[in-house]
Amino acid sequence: MVIKSLTITEDAYEALKSMKYGDESFSDVILRLSKEKVGAAAKFFGMWKDKPEFADELARNIKEHRARFDKESAERQKRFFGRRQ
Repeated sequence: MVIKSLTITEDAYEALKSMKYGDESFSDVILRLSKEKVGAAAKFFGMWKDKPEFADELARNIKEHRARFDKESAERQKRFFGRRQ
């Protein structure tokens, strides 16, 4: 077996370490993750279950951005369709 050395950031190391199951090696984790066939959104499901304060803040930000987007979109539609009549 050929062994390669990789340089990764401390954050990347901690993220990879948190994905280990039992006595799984880092190589096992990387191989498992590279073979998973999960949709992009599903990969993040439950990601912040241990950080409820972050999840709550994220939810608030999403609601605020969605409300702002809906308002701006309605204003654009009003201007666009108002000119056509």
